[in-house]
Amino acid sequence: MLDPHEKAVFDGLVTQLRANDPRFAHRVDRMCRPKQRLYQVMAILLWTMAPLCIVFGGWTGVIMAVVGSAYGAHLMTRRGGARQTLWSTTRRPRTSSS
Repeated sequence: MLDPHEKAVFDGLVTQLRANDPRFAHRVDRMCRPKQRLYQVMAILLWTMAPLCIVFGGWTGVIMAVVGSAYGAHLMTRRGGARQTLWSTTRRPRTSSS
């Protein structure tokens, strides 16, 4: 782990790099975002597998189909949540109580 001074220096370098090279900033931001197309493909695959699980799996296949379908629905409704980055751009000063 870096000490607080080194973290502040690193954050300053990253901020300067993001300001000087917008293409780099765009690529790094894309790496941190969830892959919406991957989620859609996985959800469709899970929904396609559900009837096969029911037909060939018996009662355990029904359980697998329900769990897979529910997770597919979760993947389809997922929007990525809060925007995440690989580093912190804002820092709170540390106090003795935190």
